[in-house]
Amino acid sequence: MNNAVQRLSVQGGEAQNAARANPMPICFVVDSDANIRRLMFSELRGLQVQSDLFETVAEMVKYAENVRPDLLFVDVTTSLSGAVDLVGVLAKADLHCPIQIMTGLNPVLIEQVKRIGERGGLKLLPVLHKPFRPTTIRRLLQDLKLRRDRAASSVVTLEEVIRNKWLELWYQPKIDLRANVMVGAEAFVRARHPDLGVLAPDAFLSDATVEELIDLTPRVIGRVLSDSRSVAKAGVSITFSINIPIQALSKLSLFAIMWEERPEGSSGPGLVLEITEDEVLDNLPQVRAAARELRAYGISFAVDGFGVSYAELRREKELPFAEVKIDRSYISNCDTDVLNAGLCETIVEFAHRFNISAVAEGIETKGELQTLRDIGCDMAQGYFFARPMPKDKFAKMVLEHTKPKTS
Repeated sequence: MNNAVQRLSVQGGEAQNAARANPMPICFVVDSDANIRRLMFSELRGLQVQSDLFETVAEMVKYAENVRPDLLFVDVTTSLSGAVDLVGVLAKADLHCPIQIMTGLNPVLIEQVKRIGERGGLKLLPVLHKPFRPTTIRRLLQDLKLRRDRAASSVVTLEEVIRNKWLELWYQPKIDLRANVMVGAEAFVRARHPDLGVLAPDAFLSDATVEELIDLTPRVIGRVLSDSRSVAKAGVSITFSINIPIQALSKLSLFAIMWEERPEGSSGPGLVLEITEDEVLDNLPQVRAAARELRAYGISFAVDGFGVSYAELRREKELPFAEVKIDRSYISNCDTDVLNAGLCETIVEFAHRFNISAVAEGIETKGELQTLRDIGCDMAQGYFFARPMPKDKFAKMVLEHTKPKTS
């Protein structure tokens, strides 16, 4: 099989039958940039969409004789004459699906190309100019009804959890892959319901408003600082990570909260504030300002669920993050999945170019761990090391791992 064509489905008549039996929508992606193809593949897979990747339009057209896509993403970043020729090839291919042009061309030129394509009978969507963001792909699939949201409704409300004091934090260790020692822990919110037991975040956060999530942030910071006392008894210095909404940067004084809640006689542990990739892209200047203000107080920032934004952020001269956390969908089977391995390596190289630590989320197997070590990933967390655990169990684990060894 041609190395330039990467796909999940099989060739010929078997591919056609598989496509008919497969309820997942099928998207074709044509882009000469291998990194963009990989990123698109992982993003589409995370949205429950099958994707077939091609380096050239000619390869895609030949494959489309057997498998008909529901949506085509195609890069036309070339000369005007080359773009016109490309659109002509698409028109002759008799594709009936919507076509999403991706381009870095001048908007005036690409509109000319778009008009030529429409005259040729192509169903062209509004042009997607590079670099674009993950939310753009998700919104497009939703508008075309190629993606179904599966958001869970809350079992209880966040307001109930706070009012009844059911909130607690569970901790998952973060491991330095070079030294093979614990250097941090991520805090995850849980609710201990008197009848339902311990509830995961989806059970009480899925319907929470932005205001409620902002109100939750100082409570989580305060709880982390309080819980850190148990770890401090072991004489271990680790950094704690928490997720916060981007609005907390403008609505709250994070330093004041940390200073007020810190353990007595201590400046408190280092704190990493994780912000999702989509929120970072829309608010990068705000994150820069907050990072400059808080760096001196042991507070740094991380991008959570990092992946597709690599294509946009690589153009920056400097980034205000201590860590990028590689999305777990890229970590999965990276020891056997060539696409995921390539994505992980690309992100690690990207992070190191900016002097940022790369952190792998969701490691579950020894093979995944070895692959990430081999490509130079700095830190990792996941079920392979430990699942999130209550404060007391986490503190006990820290104490046991730091006991002097007896002969």
